[in-house]
Amino acid sequence: MRKLVLLLVLALLAATMAFAVGGSEEAAGDDQLEIVMVVKLEGVAWFDNMRLGIQDFNDEYDDVNAYQIGADTADPAAQVALIEDLIAKGVDAILAVPNDPESLVPAFKRANDNGILTFTHEASNQRQISYDVEAFDNISYGKHMAEVMAEWMGGEGVWQPFVGHLTSPTHNQWVDGEVMLIDEQFPNIVMATDRIEEKENQQIAYEKTLELLRTYADLDAVMGSAMSTVPGASQAIEEMGKIGTVGAFGTCLPSVAGDYLESGAALSIHFWVPADAGYATTDVAYKSLTGVVVGDGADLGRPGYDNITVQTNESGSKIIYGQAWVDVNLDNLDDWKTASGDYML
Repeated sequence: MRKLVLLLVLALLAATMAFAVGGSEEAAGDDQLEIVMVVKLEGVAWFDNMRLGIQDFNDEYDDVNAYQIGADTADPAAQVALIEDLIAKGVDAILAVPNDPESLVPAFKRANDNGILTFTHEASNQRQISYDVEAFDNISYGKHMAEVMAEWMGGEGVWQPFVGHLTSPTHNQWVDGEVMLIDEQFPNIVMATDRIEEKENQQIAYEKTLELLRTYADLDAVMGSAMSTVPGASQAIEEMGKIGTVGAFGTCLPSVAGDYLESGAALSIHFWVPADAGYATTDVAYKSLTGVVVGDGADLGRPGYDNITVQTNESGSKIIYGQAWVDVNLDNLDDWKTASGDYML
């Protein structure tokens, strides 16, 4: 009898310990797949919105524990550290929006060696993954933004591209597309200087734009890749009294750039809905974990990702492309506001 009681006590203790170590923000059951997104940086509107899509997916599937984490700085080393923690924890899938794709490769290999699947968003050159999910073809997106900017410039003048990080593949591919379009169609538009890195920091974008405006009196347009560029550049444009003569363009959200669109410092913003991208990337991970092949024409459950195409990059990794870009300017800004005047995104 004592032996039986002892065995029951030990079993109870074991169950309690298993519950304590399971899950992350919420405990994951043994029958749940733990899928974790590691974003570039927490505490910014873009990734706050992405979390909503991942939470939606989590709420829709009882057999999933999906959530998002991120460091408080856009530092590749900090992102790797979070991934290493997830490997030690033994999650089922790690998703990432990389600050530096190459820095993730050794950690992703360790994850794969431990039976953990790896995925990315915004990293079409990534190695050591099952899939990367892109909202659209990056060159086409860059060309589109450049065309909008060039038409506002009247086909001539001086522009300046910014990137968040010089190591960011998507940001640089957008600029590559912008340069291609301008070279092909607008020979009278020239670049002020080499693409500028603003480290996904609005203050740096502001300071760098002030320098540009003081150095290049004939500057007409600033094109941003990181979400921080348009508000930072717009602030500088307003401060220097350049509204109407210099305009900010690029990737941003209405809630971040709306006031600047209304002031005229920003002319057009372009983006994809982060929540949809988060949902779609989580869906790809879930499908892969449950043995569903993701191929051309697949529906990942969100607008712009309902008829995907799949290609491979130079390392053989599979890259998914949607058709999910959105344009917002002063004419349609109100479409992104609620009845109370708050921004939807």
